[in-house]
Amino acid sequence: MLPMSTSPAPPDHPSHHSGPGYASAPPPPELAFDDGLSEHFVHWLNYVPEAHRKVDAAADERAEAVMARHVASCRKHPFEALFVAHRHLGDASPEVQLQALLLASEALWWLHHYADAQLAAETALRAHPRSNQALWRLSVAQYKAGHFEEAERNLDSLLATVNTFAPAWSLRGQTKVWQTPDKPSAGGSDFEAAHELDGTWPVPVRLSNADFQKLVDGAVLESMADMRGAFQQPVVEVEMLPGIPAVARGDDPDIRCSFFNPTYVGTSSPLSMLGGDFAAGARRDIAPGARIVLYQRNIENLCSDPALLSQEVTKSLAEALAGSMRIDATAVQGAPEVHAEDADRPAADQA
Repeated sequence: MLPMSTSPAPPDHPSHHSGPGYASAPPPPELAFDDGLSEHFVHWLNYVPEAHRKVDAAADERAEAVMARHVASCRKHPFEALFVAHRHLGDASPEVQLQALLLASEALWWLHHYADAQLAAETALRAHPRSNQALWRLSVAQYKAGHFEEAERNLDSLLATVNTFAPAWSLRGQTKVWQTPDKPSAGGSDFEAAHELDGTWPVPVRLSNADFQKLVDGAVLESMADMRGAFQQPVVEVEMLPGIPAVARGDDPDIRCSFFNPTYVGTSSPLSMLGGDFAAGARRDIAPGARIVLYQRNIENLCSDPALLSQEVTKSLAEALAGSMRIDATAVQGAPEVHAEDADRPAADQA
C-alpha cells in the first residue's frame, strides 16, 4: 500500500488561481472517497479562475473522449483540464474516475501544485494498482518534490512492465544522479536505454569537477570581455546539484544556475532549465559579493558531447547574467531542452 501524502497549503501563485471560495459547495454524494480526500478534491477548484470554468460544448459526449481531448491540450490549458477532471471525479464508471484522477494529476503538475499532483496519482493507484499511467504520474510528481528514492522505486515497477517508455528510463537515471551526484556513472545504463529507444534523450557527457570548472572559467572570461567592464564580475561557483532542502521548498530540481545578490533581500533567483525565471522583477545591479552558481550535473544531463556541453555552460552563464542585468541571452545557443518528467503518459493501460 502506497503512503498517502498530505497536501500542504497551496503555494502563492497569483496567476494560477483567483483566491478561495470557489469550491464552497460540498462534494457530490456519489464520490466514493473518504472525507479527507473529498476535501482535497473540492479544494482543487480554488486553483481554477472563473474564466476557465467552462462546460464543454460537447458535454453529452462520452466522458473518455472529452478527457482525452484535454489530456492532449493539458500542457497549454491546465486550468481547463483540471476543471474537466474535477467534473468527472464522481462518475459512476471506475475507468472514467481513473482517467479523471490522471488528468487532474497532470494538470496540477503543470500548475506546480506537486503535492496535489502526487495525491491524485496515489489515489488513482490505490483504486487501480496496475495502472502504469498512474505510476508514471506519481513518479514525476515525486521527482519534482525531491522524493528521489520513492520516484526510483516506482519507476522500477513501471519499467518492469513498460520497458519501452524512454522517458521513464531517462527519469530513473536522473533520480540515481540525485542520490549519488559525485558518482559520474550514476544512471548511465538508464540514460543509454532511453537513448536507444529514442535518440531525443541524450546520454550525458560527464567531466571531472576540475575540467568542468575550466569550461566555466573560459565562459566567464569570454562573457566579461564582451561586457567591456560594464559591471563588476560576480563570483561564479560550481556545485553538483541544487540543495535538496531548496527542492523540498519548491525549487525546480532541474535548474542549471542560480544568481545570488547580497544587496537585495530575497533576490536569489533560481533559473529554470525551461528558459529561466529571471525575467520577472526590476533590473538588479551586480554588487560586490554577488555570485552565480552553475549546477554541473543538470547542465551535463542535457549534453551528449563535450562541444555541446561547452555551449550549454556559456548559455547557462548568459542566462544568469541576464537574470541580474536584463542582458539578452536568447541568441546564445545551447543544448535542446528535453526533460523526462515533461513527457506525456505511457500508452493507455491495458485491462
